[in-house]
Amino acid sequence: MPNRRRVAPPVLLFTAVALLASGCFLGPSDPADTTLVGARVEGETIVVKIPLCPSDELRRVEVMDWDKAEDTNPPIVWWASGPRTASAKRGVVRLWSAEGFDRHAATPAPVPRTLDVAYLDPRGEGRDYVVSLPAVAAAKLKPGQYWTDDGPRTAAQIDARLDCHTVT
Repeated sequence: MPNRRRVAPPVLLFTAVALLASGCFLGPSDPADTTLVGARVEGETIVVKIPLCPSDELRRVEVMDWDKAEDTNPPIVWWASGPRTASAKRGVVRLWSAEGFDRHAATPAPVPRTLDVAYLDPRGEGRDYVVSLPAVAAAKLKPGQYWTDDGPRTAAQIDARLDCHTVT
């Protein structure tokens, strides 16, 4: 049948182009991004370690309700700005607490099970990380360690994942 038309290759090509153009493919949004946020439970307090380079200083932290991530803009349930202690400036944040910050929101009620923790540095740059509170609470940590997606890490190990020598 020499006159038989091949339909599959053009259809497959069109589908591949459409998926790539729409961004609908599986893979990390930034494969080179190896940064991690750390979290741990201290009594009834959640302490988060945000990765920062030695020259960076935290400016603002926002916590969104990731359980409502299907919303276009998940609600901000807590924020803090104007760090005034050395630990807050270096990215150690006690969520729901006024400790270390000039301004902050009140504790949310109820506290969401999954948080999206976002931050801004003095240049206005920042990132966000999703933290599962049940996973953090269940983590077996040694003193000074934080739960991360890659296992227990110290604050220094979390900061060391950043490429602080890249000129931007």
